[in-house]
Amino acid sequence: MTEEYPKTVVLTDGAHLVLRPAAAADAAALACFWSRLPPEERGVPAERDDTLAVLALDGQRVAGVATLTPDAVAGERRLAIALDPDHRGRRLGTWMLLDVVHLAAARGVERLVAAPRADDEAFRGALRRLDFVEAAGAGSATVLVKTLHVGWTDF
Repeated sequence: MTEEYPKTVVLTDGAHLVLRPAAAADAAALACFWSRLPPEERGVPAERDDTLAVLALDGQRVAGVATLTPDAVAGERRLAIALDPDHRGRRLGTWMLLDVVHLAAARGVERLVAAPRADDEAFRGALRRLDFVEAAGAGSATVLVKTLHVGWTDF
């Protein structure tokens, strides 16, 4: 995964952040990141060898985390993105979403599944702009899915 990284993205206010894969040495910075989020948004990237995690760094500070975790269905990955409150509304989430869609396509993933919180209209809107569509999830939850096409960039 490291051959595509690091990548620099420019936010709407002109700030430059770096996207790169998470590493074991990021544990303390990630703990600090999760502590800055509201309790209902706190989580940790899955501690699985097959989870892909991409960090957005503002200097040494983690500003966002995007994860792609294998789902129960072969060829699917669960997509999740968490953003530091100071970096919301600046297009960082959109950059991270675009990046992990490309990363998934490059890895041969067939379908992405995202389950945004009911109150997260920004994430839901970004997913729809990148052609994710609603599908029934487990129980009464609604998820958004995107089918990827082998050999296509999808954009």
